Amino acid sequence: MRYRLLSLALLSAVALVPTAHGARPQTTVPNVFVTVHITITDSRIKLDRHSAGRGDQVRFAMRNAGTRVHSFTLGTPVKPGTARQSGFSTKLRPNEEKALLLFLDYRGPLPYRSILKYDVSKPGMRGIFRIL
Repeated sequence: MRYRLLSLALLSAVALVPTAHGARPQTTVPNVFVTVHITITDSRIKLDRHSAGRGDQVRFAMRNAGTRVHSFTLGTPVKPGTARQSGFSTKLRPNEEKALLLFLDYRGPLPYRSILKYDVSKPGMRGIFRIL
């Protein structure tokens, strides 16, 4: 009797495992991980790639190779009055490196720029990153 009860419990446990495994949603996991290397000098911002696909998880690896503090702003960090975010903004000291992850759930152009007063007028300190 005890053997029959134990085998019945084991059989029902094995039967539930494939059901639990197959029920998990796979749509929230990004299928592509992309790294974008960003080098900021005193006169320009250089990206090694200017586009990525919608649904990609992008690692923005930034390095300030200049002699002054610079910023990097991608898209719109925060829309006033909402919790929506389609980008980020960060400052980097000379020789500082930072990395940020961003899931691209938006399709279209995202402008990038430096928002510091002495960088705004320099044409090399801005550009467009496209999400395809």
